[in-house]
Formats: sequence, C-alpha cells, structure tokens
Amino acid sequence: MPTIELSDVEGKRFETILVFIIKNRLLIGVLFGLPFMLFGLFTELAILHWDLSIILESWIRIIAALIVSICLLPYIWMINDYFDAPYDLLDENKGARNYFCSSNIKKKPYLAKIMLLTPVVISLSFSLILGIETIILVSITLLIGHFYSAPPIRFKERVYLDLITHGLYASGLFFLLGGLVISPFEYLIQQPLFLVFISLSILDGIWIQFNSQLIDFNIDQKGKQRTTSVILGKKNSTLLLRGLICSMLALMTFYLILNDSLQDLLPDLVIWISILVSVLLIILYLYRSSILKDNFDAIRKHSAWVRRKFVYTFGIIGILLIN
Repeated sequence: MPTIELSDVEGKRFETILVFIIKNRLLIGVLFGLPFMLFGLFTELAILHWDLSIILESWIRIIAALIVSICLLPYIWMINDYFDAPYDLLDENKGARNYFCSSNIKKKPYLAKIMLLTPVVISLSFSLILGIETIILVSITLLIGHFYSAPPIRFKERVYLDLITHGLYASGLFFLLGGLVISPFEYLIQQPLFLVFISLSILDGIWIQFNSQLIDFNIDQKGKQRTTSVILGKKNSTLLLRGLICSMLALMTFYLILNDSLQDLLPDLVIWISILVSVLLIILYLYRSSILKDNFDAIRKHSAWVRRKFVYTFGIIGILLIN
C-alpha cells in the first residue's frame, strides 16, 4: 500500500467493500466498457448483413464477452485509485470517493488484494471461452490499464501516452473485443468500415480522458501531476481538444467514401453532398470554437456537446447504413 496520510478523510463514511465495488466500479464497466464492446459487436453484425443466426450460434461467447467487458475496467479503475490515493487526498471530494484513502484499508490491507484480484480472475477466466485471440487481447488490456497508473511506467504521467493508452484500454480494445466475438482478428482488420469505427472508438476514448484532465486541470496542477493538459497548458490544450473533435468529424467523410453498400443505394450526387456536409460541420465547429476565443471552460463544454451529439448519432446511424 502507498504510505498516505488519512487525517484528511478520517471520519468519512464508506460503504462496505461489496457495495463500494458494485456502486462505484462495476458501474464503470457497465457504463463504459460494455457500450464499446456492444458497439464493436453490432458493427461486425452489420458488416455481416445482420445474420441473426450468428447470434444464436455465438450466444455463449456473447455472454462471456459481456462479463469480460464489465469486469475489465473495474480493475483498471481500482488500480488507478490505489496508486492515486496520495494525490486524491489533496482534494476532499476525490479523497472521499477513493476507498484506498479509507482507514478501512489501513486496518484491513487484505481488502485491497480482494478488490484488485477479483475482476482480473473473472476477466481472464471468461476470456478462455472466447479463445486465444481474446485471451491475448484481455491480457494486453490489463497490462496497459495496470501500467497506466502503476510505476515504473505510469503512462498517465507521460505526455500524449496518457491519452493514447486510455484510448486503447478504455474504448478501442473493448470495440475490438466485440468484433472478436463473431469474427477472427485477421478478418476484422481487412474491413474498412470496422477500422473506421474502431478509430472513432479510440479517438472517443482519448477525448474522454482529455476532457477529464481539463476538468481536473487545477487539481492536477496543484498536485504536480505530469498529465498532457498540465504540460501543454490551457491554451495548447484547447488546440488539441479541437483537433480531436475535428478528427472524429473527419471520420464521417471516410465512412461515406468507404461504404460501398451506401454508394449502391444512393446516387453519387447525394454521397458527395453528404461529404460536403461533413466538411462543413468541421468548419462550423472551428468557427464556433474560435468565437469563444480563450474561454477555456466554454470551449471544453462546447466540444463536449459536439462530441456527445456527433458520436452517438454517427455511431447509431452509421451502423444501420452499413448494409
């Protein structure tokens, strides 16, 4: 355990370990890991012409993937809590949410081992049902997620790597997990539209982490954490934020160009008009963002609004229009 001072959170009421894990960490798997896995699964199903017989043949694999996707992120978040406990004590609210800041852990250190090992064992056990490719994928996800917070690597304190690794372990690899449920890796990487949507997932995972860093900018700066946002500063961070949003918007253009079935369905003119609209969306976003000038928080909120509207709309409609 890290050596931490508990006086700042002494007397705070923590739930039992089981309630804490269910309410605060398994919920993370349900809200983040599971949706990206389902996104990958439905994308691959759409590419395979919505062949429902695949679901009937793969129902055991699908259930195993659901369990794996729900359990992977809780471990990664809890190992992050474990190593971030000294930093979270700098902020009363964050310290109150981190179980490893609790005197309960100090008195019963075995609780930490139980909390950390349980989701790892469950994830690896159910990945055995899915085959060697998924076992390798789950292992890579756990390693990246572990060393995101754990020394000596601690990706989260390495400029740009904190964002890239988060984009992989928190979204992109979950999307790939969904595809692997019904198709082999070699087949997936040959599908242009699957690559477009996994790119969107990775960029969205990067955006989620960067947006979180911007929200915690002052706290991270106070704690002298070497996150990308702290190193870049507010002005350069807004430029990177705009770049991420524009990259996600640009993927719609690639989608329209690479979607052969859509080109067969609609006249060429409609396709080119749609491409023009996607380019105009980028221009419109940059124009609106420039009006906000150096209003750091306003730019972040505007980017969050664009991302929320675009990613969900493009994701759902894009899958439906694959075939």
